[in-house]
Parts: sequence; structure tokens; C-alpha cells
Amino acid sequence: MIRTCSSKQLTIAEFDWPFETALDKHNRWVKLSQCIPWDALAESYYQGLASERGRPTKDARLVIGAVIIKHKLWLSDIETVQQIQDNPYLQYFVGLSGYQQAAPFAPSLFVEIRKRMGAAVFEGFHRVIIDVHESKKPPKQSESVHQAPPQTALSEQQEAVEGAASVQDETQEPQGVSHPIETSHQGQLILDATVVEQAIRFPTDLSLLNEAREFSEKSLTRSAPT
Repeated sequence: MIRTCSSKQLTIAEFDWPFETALDKHNRWVKLSQCIPWDALAESYYQGLASERGRPTKDARLVIGAVIIKHKLWLSDIETVQQIQDNPYLQYFVGLSGYQQAAPFAPSLFVEIRKRMGAAVFEGFHRVIIDVHESKKPPKQSESVHQAPPQTALSEQQEAVEGAASVQDETQEPQGVSHPIETSHQGQLILDATVVEQAIRFPTDLSLLNEAREFSEKSLTRSAPT
């Protein structure tokens, strides 16, 4: 049985709006926002800016988060702003306090952001992220925990030495017996693809002229009257 339904689009007022419920805390952007040291990255970002002159800048988290979204999703400047405008999880990631329909900033701001974020700023970002990652690693256990008691370690070492000596005695060959070293080198190895040998003779090769002479002599000899 086939049931048909109208393909007419609902009005925006009739559209089911799902954002009355809380956002999913297991979303990838929510998890990523908890792993990034925003304050430390903001300090690196503000180092190249003047604090007493010029117009007020955008919040560092908004700028840094937009750059991360742009490079993580491989988006253009305009598409990055539109994705942030449409996606509440991206708005949470860049530090907005709530969902807003307006764009966070003009796409042309990325031009100024790229000028401000030079190699020094990105190097500061890398250093901060590496330091935070290293600080979260569990401390290494002391070597004393993994070491065996002195007597046990000594006995194991003696057993290993005795076992190696017995194996050496079994495999040791009579003195004065020498075996020739076998070489497995065969042929010639050519590493450069531009010097591969080709069975092609060039027009300047004298062997072509010699073959033509011999062929002409044989033809004349056969056709000559006896």
C-alpha cells in the first residue's frame, strides 16, 4: 500500500524546535572545549595587541575558537561564520553565553586575525597546549616499585648467565674451523630512474650506419650477375 503525503514545506512557526532541551554534554565540540586551555591561549593572543589604544577587539576565545573551527573543518571564511551562526554547539565552543541568530562577526575579520596571529602567536599556542597535555599525564612510578628484591634479582641474573653459558657450549664449534662468508650480492642496483638502461639506439649511433652498409653489400652481391 502506498501512502502519499504533501511535499509542501511547513511554516517556520510549525517547525518543531528542539532547542528547548539541554544540549548534549557528550557532543564532540563540548568535549573539545573542555580540553583547550582558553586562558593560556588568550594570553598568547593578547601579547601582540595594544592595551590602551585602538578599537576594542573581539574576545580571545571567540577568535581562537573560530580559527580552530575553520582549520578543523576545512572551511572558508564565510562558511566558518555561517556554521557558527547556525550551530548552537559551535556557539558554545567559541564562548557565547547563549544561542544567537546574528553572526558573531564579519567574515572579513579573518583577514585581520591572520595578520595578528603570526608565527610567534601560533608557537605560543603550541607551547601552551603541549604544557597542558604534559601536566595531565599520570606521574611515572618510581623504579623501586618495579625492581625485584636484591636476592631474587641476583639469583635470576645467575640463572640467566648459566643458561647462556650452556647454550654457548652446545653451539660452540671446534677451534680452527672457519667458514667462508657467503655473499648474496647479485647484479647491479640502479637507484636513479633517469639512468635506467634502455635498448634504444640513437640516430647518431655508428652501428646503424654499419648495418646499413652490410645490408647494402649483401643486396648488391645477390643481385649481381654470376
